[in-house]
Amino acid sequence: MTSESHAAIPWALAGFGAGGRIFHAPLIAAVPELALRAVVTRDPDRQAAAAAAYPGVRCLDDLAALAALGVAGVTISTPPATHVPLARAALELGLHVVVDKPVARSEAELATLVDRAEATGLIVAPYHNRRFDGDFRTLSALVADGVLGRPLHLHSRLDRARPVKQGWSREAAAGGGLLLDLGPHLIDQAITLLGPVESVFAEMSCRRPDAGTEDEFTLLLRHTSGAASTLSASLAAPAAGPRFMLQGTEAGARIEGFDVQEGQLKAGGSPATDPDGFGVDTAARVTVTRTDGSVFERRLKRGDWLAFYRGVAAAARTAGPPPVPLTAAVDVARVIDAARLAAATHHTVFLRGGPRACG
Repeated sequence: MTSESHAAIPWALAGFGAGGRIFHAPLIAAVPELALRAVVTRDPDRQAAAAAAYPGVRCLDDLAALAALGVAGVTISTPPATHVPLARAALELGLHVVVDKPVARSEAELATLVDRAEATGLIVAPYHNRRFDGDFRTLSALVADGVLGRPLHLHSRLDRARPVKQGWSREAAAGGGLLLDLGPHLIDQAITLLGPVESVFAEMSCRRPDAGTEDEFTLLLRHTSGAASTLSASLAAPAAGPRFMLQGTEAGARIEGFDVQEGQLKAGGSPATDPDGFGVDTAARVTVTRTDGSVFERRLKRGDWLAFYRGVAAAARTAGPPPVPLTAAVDVARVIDAARLAAATHHTVFLRGGPRACG
């Protein structure tokens, strides 16, 4: 920070499971404009882990205890069914809020949070961190620079092979299932790149024994821009396909592999301990093929999840817009609701009029 900068904004983290411990705490701690002051969790082992990892951080049993610490905001990284109640409670305490995905299990549930956020004027920012993936930043730059021409069809997929782990929620009502887990990332990226969605078709399957709810989905989205997107994810797919393919009127782009930031955080890295290497993928895995058949490659842009929390700090400081607006979560929730209806009825669901309207 420069000499003209203000003191770091005191921040808290609610939840210290894998999400809070791996995907939030290291980033909050790495932003000079934020100071991690407290972790809220009732689990004694997680309290001990938080205290060991971040000396001086207060470990609390309840969100209400934050009021006495003078923190300005809190990140909610708890089970999905608790996101909206905890976010509303944080707003009642006068705190800015970051909410992990999915912000809510449905658009109706989310509406109660939107109303409260508008009434308080406080920040409520969905943690759509994959807007800042290196591969997605690269794809966005290709579109913005006009390299591909007008975007026509996006294929975005996350293929993984995972056993059914302890803690996997078997009920969508409790926030379980892959559509609420990985779906928000893919949907938010598609909307960010191609614009609002006007219709949704979906197929969902339960592939792994004892999964209990969908662990594979495919969404077919039609955007108001005229572009289309095919989004798919699976936890029963040992052979991974390309992460992105985007066809345009002038060229198409293919991106292999997966953004490196998740792996770096899981390995114990962070932007603070590796400021030069965090988010950097040196492999040239972006192939662009023009309509005349010529081919060239580009390297991935650097992944920058830290930009999300830098944006949160700036918004909290200036009362400006957050890096991801709460309206983005509304757009995602609307598509998820439509996808569930489409999968159940085997019909396309129209978001903006049509014979089967939703929302």
